[in-house]
Amino acid sequence: MNQLVSVIVPVYNHEKFIGVTIESVLFQTYKNWELLIVDDCSTDGSWGIIQEYAKKDSRIRAFRNDENKGLIPNWKFLIDTSRGEYIAFLEGDDFFYENNLKRKLEVFEKYSDLGMVYCNFDVVNEKGEMVTRDYRSFQNVRVYKNECISPSEYLSSKHHLINSYGQVMIRKYILKKVGYPRTLDPSEKVFLPSDWDFNFRVSTQNKVYYLEEVLFAYRRHSNNNSYDAVKAYKHISLLLAEYEKNFRENKGVITAIRYKRGRYTYSKALYYLENGEKGDARRECFNYFKNLQFASLMDFDLNVKLIIRMFLPNFINVYIRRTYYHQN
Repeated sequence: MNQLVSVIVPVYNHEKFIGVTIESVLFQTYKNWELLIVDDCSTDGSWGIIQEYAKKDSRIRAFRNDENKGLIPNWKFLIDTSRGEYIAFLEGDDFFYENNLKRKLEVFEKYSDLGMVYCNFDVVNEKGEMVTRDYRSFQNVRVYKNECISPSEYLSSKHHLINSYGQVMIRKYILKKVGYPRTLDPSEKVFLPSDWDFNFRVSTQNKVYYLEEVLFAYRRHSNNNSYDAVKAYKHISLLLAEYEKNFRENKGVITAIRYKRGRYTYSKALYYLENGEKGDARRECFNYFKNLQFASLMDFDLNVKLIIRMFLPNFINVYIRRTYYHQN
C-alpha cells in the first residue's frame, strides 16, 4: 500500500484554523501524500501561514488566487492539479485524525471495485471543543458497506447519509463518471449543498463503504457557509428540480423528492422560529402541512414538535437555537 493520496484544501479567511488543518495532514500515520492548498484571495493572515508550512515540507503545494473565485472553481482547480490516484477532501477549518488516510486506503485495498470511502466524525466548535462526539451514532442512519445507495433511499433519508466533503476519499477516475463538484447558481460564490449533491452522484453510481471509526472533525462556527439557511433552501430546491427532471420515469425517486421538499420546508419553518421571525415561520408551516406527503406522516414526532414550537414565545425558540445548535 503505497499509492499517492492527494489531500485537497480550499481556504478562505481561515487564519484561526488552517494551521491545525495542515498539521492534521502532516501527522498522518500514512506518509505518501501530497497536500494541495489554494488560498481564495483571503483578506486575513491565511496565506502567510500556508506559505510558512509549505517552506518546511515539499509535499505541500500552495497556490493563491488573484481574485476570490468561490468554492466550486477551487475544488476543480485542486482536482485538476492533483497527481494522486486517490483524492481526500478537506476544508480549511476542519481536520483529520491521524489514521484517516491509512484506514481509508486499507478499505480500498480490500475492495478493488469500490468508488468511495466515507467515515464517522466528530463536531467541534471554534475552540476545538467537542460539540457532538461520534456523529453517526447521534444521527442514527443506515450505513453502507461496499454497495451503491439507491437514489430514492438517499433522498428519502431523514438525515444526510453522507454529510460533508471531509468524510470522503474517492478514486480519482470516478470523477470522469460522475463529474466534479458543481454549482447550479453561478451568481453565488458558494453553492451550499454542493457536497450533498456530489456525494449523491458518487454514491448512487458507485459502491461506497462506511468506516465506523471517527477519523475526521467538522468544525462548527459562526462563519460556516452552511449557516446561511435561507440560501441553502433555495439551492436545494434547484437540485431537487434537476433530479425530478432526470428521474421523471422513476416513481420511487419522485416520491422521495417530494418528501425531501417537505423536509426542507419543515426545516425552514424551524429556522424562522429560531430567529424570531414568526410570521415567516407561519407561512412555511402552512406550506408544509398543505403539501404534506404520506411519507411525512411517518415523521410524527417532528410534526408534533413543529406544532408545539409554533406556539412557544420567540425567546424560547431563540434559546433552543443557541443552546442546542451552539450558534450565537
